[in-house]
Amino acid sequence: MASLSNLKQCHKFNSPTSGGRNYNYVAELDNYPVINLKPELSGATFSQRFTAAQSFIPDESESVPKRITRAFFDGGFLESLAEARSPRTREQMPMISRTADCIADLLERYNSLQLNLCPHKGELNADRIAQYVETRDWINSAIRCMAWHCDLFKLAIAGVDDMVRIYMRRIDNNGQPLVLKSPSQTQITCMAWRPMCPFELVVGCQQGLCFWTIDGNLHLGRITNPSLVLKHPNKVPISTLQWSQDGTLLATGSIADPDILIWQIDNGSMLPLRRIGPPGSLLKWSPDNEWLFASTVGRVFRVWKCNERWTTDRWVCNEGNVQAACWSPCGRFLLFASTAEPILYRIEFVQLLLGPTKGSDDKEVVPVADLNAIPLDGSNTNLIGGAVQQLAWDPHGKFLAITFRSTNAIAIFRTFIQKFGLQISVGYYLLGDTPTEYPSYVCFQPLNRENNRTVLAIGWSTGRIQFHALE
Repeated sequence: MASLSNLKQCHKFNSPTSGGRNYNYVAELDNYPVINLKPELSGATFSQRFTAAQSFIPDESESVPKRITRAFFDGGFLESLAEARSPRTREQMPMISRTADCIADLLERYNSLQLNLCPHKGELNADRIAQYVETRDWINSAIRCMAWHCDLFKLAIAGVDDMVRIYMRRIDNNGQPLVLKSPSQTQITCMAWRPMCPFELVVGCQQGLCFWTIDGNLHLGRITNPSLVLKHPNKVPISTLQWSQDGTLLATGSIADPDILIWQIDNGSMLPLRRIGPPGSLLKWSPDNEWLFASTVGRVFRVWKCNERWTTDRWVCNEGNVQAACWSPCGRFLLFASTAEPILYRIEFVQLLLGPTKGSDDKEVVPVADLNAIPLDGSNTNLIGGAVQQLAWDPHGKFLAITFRSTNAIAIFRTFIQKFGLQISVGYYLLGDTPTEYPSYVCFQPLNRENNRTVLAIGWSTGRIQFHALE
């Protein structure tokens, strides 16, 4: 079983975000855009935002019923209940406050019973979203998500300011991004370019799904109206999404709903994959289009067989839930890690023929790497490893990048896909420019006519994007 003990610091390849040319200089990276979101964000974090209603001073002469009514229309039932229990209302009309106390007590008892029976049905706040998304420190990170186009040099980056910026090569647009911004697009958790389509990007967010059509001849600037907005049937946020490899099906999940939704965007239909259990947290479609991995906020995770019947295999973690997963480029191997233990597991999907018409699947869960934290420099101040945050497998099938929830280095293992198995061996590790800088999100650039290299895009916590070539 592989481990982190023999990792070496990765030789630096030049990228537009790192100064100077090293001996491993890669000329192609000179044409990649220079990206740093920090100056554009100007310190705007999630915790610093406020609504328009918070910028108005309430009228002190309002009567109690009027204040409660205003609170209801501004923030809903719970806001009106809080207003009814406020010290000012309690002083002016104590009867209303005592009634509100009784209602609040009943609601608290009901919520407590519900949480005991279904722990995943807690309040859907930002902290709970950050617990399950692939992005590290999702609430405060400058970068919330990144997505490469499958066939073109287009990199979409979602920032904490709810804007999506589209970057192309520097020779194409001088490094200036196209900005996608809309009131229908807040608290972005995931996004993906549609395969076999050069201009369509879908963004998963608080309001649902925002579809953007980005015309190649459009002058760079800002687009404020998505071409289509789809809401979850239960009006819950979208926390994960994946396109099928041919772009005909879109799978979405929410940490507030147990159903996986399979959308056929072109004809407007939607198929829910229903199972009893906790809500979904992560979806990964296999590159061969045969399997759809689906983890939940609980110990259960499933792999769906993508056929007309949508059959499924079910596994249960010993502890915790699956935090990160990725498929091999051939679609035979699934790697995953849970929140409870720093171990990388593998499942192989190979059909064993038992006769001319019968077959069975050998899907044994096997540990393949020990990711327990170890010191990098002989001291306990600079560590690598621990609980996994994200996994990314390069399209050549030669490198596996792993980021961690509490340590700041990126581990890169070498992988060898063989006819009868998978080998994982030690590789390198990457560090940020400063000891406190950590990777928020990573993804490999797909192989296409514009790229045949293994290039890892790293979104650092400082808002800096680094492109790192591996050989």
